[in-house]
Amino acid sequence: MATHQAAHVRLTQATALLLGTVCAGANLAISFFLVPRLLESPTPVMLRQWERSYRRGAATIPVGAGVAAAAYFYLSFWGPGRGAASLSRVRAYLAAGALTIGIVPYTLLVMARTNGELKRLDAAVGAAAEAAAEVPPEREAVVVAEAERSAKGLVDWWGVLNLGRAGLLLAGSVCGLVATL
Repeated sequence: MATHQAAHVRLTQATALLLGTVCAGANLAISFFLVPRLLESPTPVMLRQWERSYRRGAATIPVGAGVAAAAYFYLSFWGPGRGAASLSRVRAYLAAGALTIGIVPYTLLVMARTNGELKRLDAAVGAAAEAAAEVPPEREAVVVAEAERSAKGLVDWWGVLNLGRAGLLLAGSVCGLVATL
């Protein structure tokens, strides 16, 4: 029975570490590789691609982080043995779980305003393209330049804020690895 539990614990450890680091890597890739490419695109394309990428990431990364966090919390109860060393492992697993699931409140508290503004801009740019005939020709260049500057600045800032999520996931993975070793 002890071998079965040890194998079960090892599988849970591997799952938590794998999911946490994959989610961290995905967030880093988005900020370091996707966002700079988005900024090279024309504003309407950039906003549409940001929105699509955001939806895909929002549907996958929090789920992976949630499963990893649940695994860390499970390990805090079942993983450690007894004694002083086990208390350190319990704390490390609890920290790993809290840091990993911390991307959810981080997104809601820190990134929600930027996310909402980008979604609003995406909708506004789509509507503006349909109503382009209503803008006087002498104002059109100014309106387009202001919208582009605002949108590109927001996407760039979003990429910086997204690094915070990657940092939480990496810190959670490090705590999980320390507890596992």
